[in-house]
Amino acid sequence: MITSVDTVMVGKVAPASYTNVAALADGAVALFDQNRALITTAANAVNAASLYIGVKHNGVIEYSNEIQKNSKPEMVYGSYTAPVNAVATITLTSATITAGNRYVIRILYKDIEAAQLQFTHTYEVIATSSTAADLVSAFANKINAHSNRRVNASASAAVLTLTAMDKDDNEGMNSINEYSIVDMQVSLYETNPAKFISNIPAAVSGAVIAVTVWNPGKGLWKQIRDAENRQAGAKQYLSRGAYPEMFTTHYVVEGQTYDYITIGCDNEYLSCDNQYIKNTPIAIELYVNAGQLAPEAGDSIVKKGIEAFITGEVA
Repeated sequence: MITSVDTVMVGKVAPASYTNVAALADGAVALFDQNRALITTAANAVNAASLYIGVKHNGVIEYSNEIQKNSKPEMVYGSYTAPVNAVATITLTSATITAGNRYVIRILYKDIEAAQLQFTHTYEVIATSSTAADLVSAFANKINAHSNRRVNASASAAVLTLTAMDKDDNEGMNSINEYSIVDMQVSLYETNPAKFISNIPAAVSGAVIAVTVWNPGKGLWKQIRDAENRQAGAKQYLSRGAYPEMFTTHYVVEGQTYDYITIGCDNEYLSCDNQYIKNTPIAIELYVNAGQLAPEAGDSIVKKGIEAFITGEVA
């Protein structure tokens, strides 16, 4: 098979230990062997021929796809990482500002998929003095007065700071827009209206522009919502664009943050003509409340069991 089969699982807790399925709390994650018998120790996981991850929802265990022992499974663990918005600073401390010149800030937004590298906002100011702080203040007022801006501007002496705003088009469980953050590139130039050809742009001497690297974060509830939505087709929800309210089985909790484990493997299966053993890529994404998989939260049998199953050793 060419397409990877992805399973998205969302729980609440990854217990340090458990003894039976009935005692598992709602949202608890547990491990099961090839017979779907509960794995209670790392040693049990080492001896298992296959592994299933299960999450208890409303009294019922929902199982992942099978992870076969000989499928070369690999695991990636990560803890919640908060998103960081892009920030651009334009420093004019050493810049030469000419009164009467036209100064232009152009922001190229690279996160608009429908207009890749074409969507821009442009802000123009005529310098009323040769003082950089005056120009910076004028730009901040101009940008913040723009009702459809995608950045907030602040002025401090000769430094203009542009901070990307959070997007508001992907709120709620039924949003058909996936989570993303603003990605931008900023430029500054000037023209001299007094010249015969007044629209020739020139770099502003001494100006320094720096943009911090943005980070969408990991384990944000919107990211898990989108992962659940992408898997909806495998659960026969095929028309989310037209009828998003039809898909109601979200287990992610709005506002919650999550740790995660991702497992990839290549399971074997018998071809439909019973002649060949083939492989299909499998991916399992497991999310639990932030802190449940962190070392300071104690050793989770879920994390230890998966590691033992993959390595064949009890840590």
